Amino acid sequence: MNDYLTSITPDGISGALFALEGVAGSVVLLNGPTGCRYYHSGISERQILRQKQFDPLNFNERFFFGQSRIPSTFLDSGDYIYGGRDKLVEGLEYIKEKLPNHKLLAIVNTPGAALIGDDLEGIVNNVFSDIDAVLLETPGYSTDICAGFETGALALLETLNPQKKPVVDKTVNLLGLSLFQKYFKGDLAELKRLLGLCGIKVNCALCAGSSIEEIMDIGAAALNIVVRHEYGIRAAKYLEDTLGTAYMLCDGPPIGFGPTEDFVVDICARLGADPGPALEDCGRARAAAYMHVWRLASSVGLPRGARVAVEGTYSEIYAYFKFFIGYFGMLPQAACVFCPEMDGMRHKTEELLAAHGLSGLLGRDIMSDGESELVFASGATISRLVGAGFRFVGVENALPSMGYVDVIDKTHLGVAGSMLIVEQVLNGLLF
Repeated sequence: MNDYLTSITPDGISGALFALEGVAGSVVLLNGPTGCRYYHSGISERQILRQKQFDPLNFNERFFFGQSRIPSTFLDSGDYIYGGRDKLVEGLEYIKEKLPNHKLLAIVNTPGAALIGDDLEGIVNNVFSDIDAVLLETPGYSTDICAGFETGALALLETLNPQKKPVVDKTVNLLGLSLFQKYFKGDLAELKRLLGLCGIKVNCALCAGSSIEEIMDIGAAALNIVVRHEYGIRAAKYLEDTLGTAYMLCDGPPIGFGPTEDFVVDICARLGADPGPALEDCGRARAAAYMHVWRLASSVGLPRGARVAVEGTYSEIYAYFKFFIGYFGMLPQAACVFCPEMDGMRHKTEELLAAHGLSGLLGRDIMSDGESELVFASGATISRLVGAGFRFVGVENALPSMGYVDVIDKTHLGVAGSMLIVEQVLNGLLF
């Protein structure tokens, strides 16, 4: 299989930044050139609004350059020769003075800054005497975003060093959610809602908006749930080794009615909870969705047989294709694998496709396909397909986005996510 990596594909340093930005009250300082921050600042600003009005003058200092998140030390050629200590000190002093209420300080070196050899710990200690800082002195070189995210999450846990606490019955931590995922707020809200119907409380969603206090309380949960293998397995194993918390590895995120029901039943079985209320909720949604699907099927035969392509990690591709094949009767046409090195779900994905006579599909690139009627992918990939002249309907399932403003939090997970996908599929095929 050809590795899916292009100039618009985020890498390991992106993953580390987004992991640390996913901590409530954090200030993440990027030690590197100004140009390395614009993309990351834009994504983070879009996902977690810091200011009500759009006014670049509110953050016009040379660390922020008009964007409210992820300040940088704006290293230049001279700093790579003589060291960037002065700019680091200046940036930290600015943070100390202007952002005194931050709960976590993190410094992430760009690859070039890692070669300078500045003593990050010593510099931080000279400015701050009462704070633990997460320091990533050597980011992953040429790694993918999932590996970088896990590196950032582990650095966070190792720095904060949460301790084992008395286990609270029917509580879970969610691992594998990231602000780089398009609907991360809606994903979290839907999982909390579903589990709440069963009397299960979400204790902490690591690097997905949880506070320092919630992370420090991570050892009180009865179970860790790895929603996406590629973004959470290393953290789950670390927490099992250090705190003794067992983890449940999902067969991909709960996308679709059947997988959502399995997700709830599996968790409830482990925790001794009643899945009934959540299953009833899912049943009502199934009935409502069926009416709309059947109306289209009875008139033109779709969505059965419609051709679909997906971009995502192995676990995401597995979850989408399982829903598309099993529920809609659609025909997968191509799959671009995001983070191919994180291949824990590759075998199950290949088994799923082989069972439907689709072996070899994971090697077929969306950009060379041209036959799919629906494409679930990032805005960047959809834009490239449009530019190449393909005729299809694109549905964004990942960042970067084409700019649509989601005022209402959405999700592709759980019951609400299944309904949204039904809506997007039906409308996509109608037009």
